[in-house]
Amino acid sequence: MARKGKNKKRKLKDAVERPIRFRNYQQFFLIVCEDENTEPYYFDEFKALFPKNTLFLETVGTGRDPLGVVQQAIIERDKLAELSNKEIDFVWTVFDKDDADENDAKIRRFEQAFELAEEETIHIAYSNEVFELWLLLHISEVEAGKSIPRKIIYEQLGILIRKNDKYKEFVYEHGNEDIIEVIKNIGNEEIATERAKSLLDFYKDILPIKANPSTKVHILVKELRDWIAYYNWKPES
Repeated sequence: MARKGKNKKRKLKDAVERPIRFRNYQQFFLIVCEDENTEPYYFDEFKALFPKNTLFLETVGTGRDPLGVVQQAIIERDKLAELSNKEIDFVWTVFDKDDADENDAKIRRFEQAFELAEEETIHIAYSNEVFELWLLLHISEVEAGKSIPRKIIYEQLGILIRKNDKYKEFVYEHGNEDIIEVIKNIGNEEIATERAKSLLDFYKDILPIKANPSTKVHILVKELRDWIAYYNWKPES
């Protein structure tokens, strides 16, 4: 008789290596991120909200600059299309302004990211300066028209989170995935969305590279939420 431990390990291995049955999925949604940790982890959380065999959500972290993210999105889109033998319905990129305005070469690459995305029908959820602005909006108002360096955003996240009794010892360091769960527990996505809309409206006539603070992450989140609601809808009995 085989030992229970071995059976358990074999089952786990089989579960991990079981091939994806792409033909069972109705739609395909690809998100390619600049960050390799926080951003993919954030969007991975949405996967469990889709019923089985409805929408296939793939997230990819790249560690590349904005133009590199869009270029990688094209590669990942074509790769997924070949694997699934299906058209990829939605392709989004998530990247930050960071120091893209540091010199002419970086400015040009930032501009090219938007140009290439438009050519390839790829959506962009950018943040100026950083993705963590979207997280901050869950727990705080952010003044439009007053630029916020990313260092201050990181500091504010830590200060505001520690005001909650449950997280008095919390220290935020860039790339710490734990912040996603914290924001989920103490923040409000609907309020964050309204705040993000207000910032975006304030900068509607200003180029993204100069629109600090602003973000479009809420638009991507709404897209995901809408499809989650669609696939989970049940007629009233």
